This record gives sequence, C-alpha cells and structure tokens, in this order.
Amino acid sequence: MAANVADPSRILSIQSHVVSGYVGNRSATFPLQLLGWDVDVTNTVQFSNHTGYGRWGGLRFDAEHLQTLFDGLEQNGLLRYSRMLTGYMPSATVVQVVLGLVKKLRSRQEGGEEGGLIYLLDPVMGDMGRGMYVAPEVLPIYREMLQYATIITPNQFEAQALTGMDIVDLPSLKQVILTLHRKHKVPHVIITSIELPDADLAAIGAHKSLADGRPAMLQVGSSCDIAVDASGERQQPSITADELHIWSIQFPEVQGYFSGVGDMFAALTLGRFHPEPPSAQSNSTTAKPLTPIAKASELAIASLQGILSNTCRVIDQLEKELKPAAAAVDEAQERVDRMRRRELRVVQSRREIEAPTIVYRARWISG
Repeated sequence: MAANVADPSRILSIQSHVVSGYVGNRSATFPLQLLGWDVDVTNTVQFSNHTGYGRWGGLRFDAEHLQTLFDGLEQNGLLRYSRMLTGYMPSATVVQVVLGLVKKLRSRQEGGEEGGLIYLLDPVMGDMGRGMYVAPEVLPIYREMLQYATIITPNQFEAQALTGMDIVDLPSLKQVILTLHRKHKVPHVIITSIELPDADLAAIGAHKSLADGRPAMLQVGSSCDIAVDASGERQQPSITADELHIWSIQFPEVQGYFSGVGDMFAALTLGRFHPEPPSAQSNSTTAKPLTPIAKASELAIASLQGILSNTCRVIDQLEKELKPAAAAVDEAQERVDRMRRRELRVVQSRREIEAPTIVYRARWISG
C-alpha cells in the first residue's frame, strides 16, 4: 500500500491511557481489534490508573509531544487511517494539534465520504452534576472540530456546552440536535445519556425505570445528509426541527461507578458503524429502517451490557469473599479497593464484544 494512503481497516485512536485498568485507549483498543480493526494509539496522558482511585502517577502530554508523533508517522508514510477516534484531551493546545491532523487526513484522502475519513469525536469535557473538568479554553476548539466529525457522542452536559443551549424537555432536545446538524454540520449525532421530564418520556414511549423495576437510561440519536462541495467543504443543510429523524434506546442503568464505559461505547460505535449507500436505503413509509448509526449504537450498548453484567458478577463474588475478613481501613484505601474491584472485565467478555445479544432496541421518536 502506498505511503499515507488510507487503509480501510486502520483506525487511529487518540485519548488517555492507563497502565492498569480499562479507560481511554485501554478501553478502546482490544474491542476494536476483536472486531477486526488495526488500531494505532496515541496517548494524550499516561497514568498508572484512572483518576477515580483518588491517587495516581503519570503525566499529561503536551501538544509538542503529540505533534512529534504525528510528524514521525507522516515522514514514514504511516498516516494511513480510514477512521479516527478521539476522546479525552488534556489541554486546548493538544486539541488544536489534533484538529490540524484531522484537517490533514481529510484533505489528502480522495473518494468516499468526505475524503474517506470517518471520524468519531467524543468531546470529553464534563458531566451533569460535576460540570466541566477540562480547561474552558477547549470548548471553542471542539466547536470548530464539529464540522470535521462524522459522528459525535456527547453526553447531555457536553451537548449543551457545544450548542450553548439547555435541554429541559423534548422541544429543547430537538433544537440542540438541530443545531448540531444545521449550524455545526455534523452528519451523525448520539447524545449518550439524556434526562427528560416524565411527560416527555411518556410521549416517546419511555420511562424512568424498566418493566423489571431497574432504573433506565435514555440515549438519543439522529442522522442528517450533509452535502459536500467540490472543495470538500460541508454545506449547511436546510433541515428543520420537524424534519428530524430521532431515535432512542432505553437500557438499564447499572448502579455504581464504572470508568471507561463511555470510552468503550465510542470505540464500539465507530467499529460497528458501516455507512450504507443511498441505493441500499429503503424508501418505505410503513416501516422506516434504522439508520447505520442506530444499528451501531444497538450493538455497542448490547456489548456494554454484557461486559457490565460480567463485571458485576465478579464484583459480587469479590465482595462476598471480603466480608468475613473485613478490617477497618481508612477512607482513601477503601476507595482504592473499591475502584480496583470495579475495573471492567474486558478480556473476559470477548464473546459479548464479538457477538452481543441485542435486547434493547432503537425506536423512532420523531420523523
């Protein structure tokens, strides 16, 4: 294969890394490899373990470090990525360097969707309740990156930050999605977790809990055709809120703190996403088929539910074994012990990654 020509099986993943545990690149690499992808990783940080432990060692890498890596890849003809995944980035200057790489990859690849690069941007910035946990200077750069992303996977807090709009009900949710499609020209939007009033949940056939009583999480997504001009620039679509085709998936909220779940969801979604040509899409008005991104999300959630189920079984066993020998420990050590028990059992869940059982299905809520 010629130097720096896209390899259809190769993904570049740029996000955090831990020596022990499964977050960031550690969470993404093995599942993507199981799905048949060659994964090259660039670490934005390298820590001993995730920060939920309360104590860790390691370094955050600066923009110069990442730029030297990208330069080395280019000099040796190794910028051959047909897909790209980005997650946690520790500073605005790092995000800026990654944005430069995205532009370069898009400009040099010809053919296919927007130069052939399928880019999933997970804009890791914060959470509802916790607020922003990265420097506020990253936000305007993330907004600039949106026009180059094929898929984005923000949570509710991040979607609100990107659009400058609050989600308080179904109409405001539609306006946020519309803004991401129309103003920021994003083809595929997934808001990975969303909270809506009871009346709006009922209107879309959703509930705060599942039939078995377990609390439910709600994910929503939408796709929009974005035209590209002769120079490769995206054109602003003329879609309206009433023309949006939004789907949702409800699935169990697993109780407790698990790190790396969002990172793995983004990776699995990218790995499972297979765009369909227009000729392959049904024009049926009676049974509108799911979009490729909705299908990818179904599979990603199915795998994650299996991984979390396996992890919880191990946690239950470990905690049963600990109780008879429980001894007084300080609060910091108890937190470390708890985090260690709650690391995702990824390798032990190979079957759930490769061949998940889909229980929780996407359904249309508008359009």
